[in-house]
Amino acid sequence: MLNFKKKFLTGLLSGALLLTGSQAFANPSEMPPPMMMNEEQVAENLNGWVKHFTDEYGVDSAQVEAALKDGVNIRDVQFAAVLSKLSGKSFSDVLAMKTDWFQVAEKLGVTRAQVEEFTRQQMSAKLAKESFTDVKTVQSLIKDGYHPQDIAMAGKIANAAGKDIKSVLSKRKINNTWGDVAKSFGLDAKKFMPPEPNRHRK
Repeated sequence: MLNFKKKFLTGLLSGALLLTGSQAFANPSEMPPPMMMNEEQVAENLNGWVKHFTDEYGVDSAQVEAALKDGVNIRDVQFAAVLSKLSGKSFSDVLAMKTDWFQVAEKLGVTRAQVEEFTRQQMSAKLAKESFTDVKTVQSLIKDGYHPQDIAMAGKIANAAGKDIKSVLSKRKINNTWGDVAKSFGLDAKKFMPPEPNRHRK
């Protein structure tokens, strides 16, 4: 049960922003996922977060803004927004139910299968936009075992080079980098290398 609960809650959170940077947040799509944000960062980007939750989950912007201004943890706002969307209940009503989010989901009749499907669709849509390709292609590549970050990188290179994404993916080997792949298409490698922290993270 504990393992199921952990996976369920992780699934809810993973519906957050995908493949985003952690630099200056010019718009919501550039902000890091809620689980990576501290209270100061949330406050500095309040309008961006309100827009994100409103656009992404269809929740009431005034309710989200009030919750964030009241100091509700951004992760709890994320949980409430996802469960609001999946259950059809208002954001404020779901947030008011907060005890254990797994129990709240059960009370709302939200199943693990619903969470997984929602997360899958959301990830595919974001990745399709990130990789300049379509959702169907993204889902096919994920099914074939490609990592989301590799799909995003290959899509960017394919878009810049005017190539098919699969042909770009085929050039990424264990002994080269995405910078090398970009060079092979006559592109500036620096523009396609992952951020330094990701490259050296163990």
